[in-house]
Amino acid sequence: MPQLRRVPRAVLTHHEVDLPELDERLDGVRIAHLSDVHVGRVTPREHIRDAVALANSTNPDVIVMTGDYVNWKRSEIVLMEEQLAGLRAKHIAVILGNHDYFASGRGVSKAFGRMGYGVLRNQHTQLDVNGARLNIVGVDDPVTRHHDIERAFENVQTDTTTIALCHCPEKAGRIAKRGAQLILSGHTHGGQIYVKGVTDRVIKRMGRKYRSGFYEVDDARLYVSAGVGFTGVRFRAGHGTKAEIPLYTLRVRRPVADG
Repeated sequence: MPQLRRVPRAVLTHHEVDLPELDERLDGVRIAHLSDVHVGRVTPREHIRDAVALANSTNPDVIVMTGDYVNWKRSEIVLMEEQLAGLRAKHIAVILGNHDYFASGRGVSKAFGRMGYGVLRNQHTQLDVNGARLNIVGVDDPVTRHHDIERAFENVQTDTTTIALCHCPEKAGRIAKRGAQLILSGHTHGGQIYVKGVTDRVIKRMGRKYRSGFYEVDDARLYVSAGVGFTGVRFRAGHGTKAEIPLYTLRVRRPVADG
């Protein structure tokens, strides 16, 4: 049997994120982000296990995952349990994406429960990190219309830094208006195959605003991860498409000195 060509490993991308009114005790907190893993035929197992090891190597305080762990089949949920096992952080927060619902949102959620990873479905949780409070809000998948932003933010304490997770970035404006300072998404794969002058035009015609990287959305910052895995073809090419594990280091926003 011919050997499949090894695809390039996901890379670690480092981002220092300064946030307004961040508790001093949260300065330096590290958050690793996995998205769009897509276990199954197209994404090799070793590619995903490398990504898990890479996330763990950062010694994160928090790991977040923003959807699309499988493709279309319920049978892939078993693969997901094995291939995403062993993530190490004191806090792990998970939301679902459209492909998880295409397969079985209930089945994927149950599997994460068995793995000990907390799934947020239009819910929030308040973490204790270094003795300080940090809100994590999980907005359920907008593509399959499972999202309920108002419910997700219900009773969220507004005097605490809030990080929101939403698989599709296109709801970032509504999420920012609810008081999130940092919004983390995926879904786009950065276009997966990006052609300058073509891909952006196609995205605009589809009514989308966000492809990959950082965006300023009202008073919030949005990061759209290019994700880990593949759909359709085992290939990524072009600016902003490289498979990645973003690592965010939270920083207190310092006033800019005059002169």
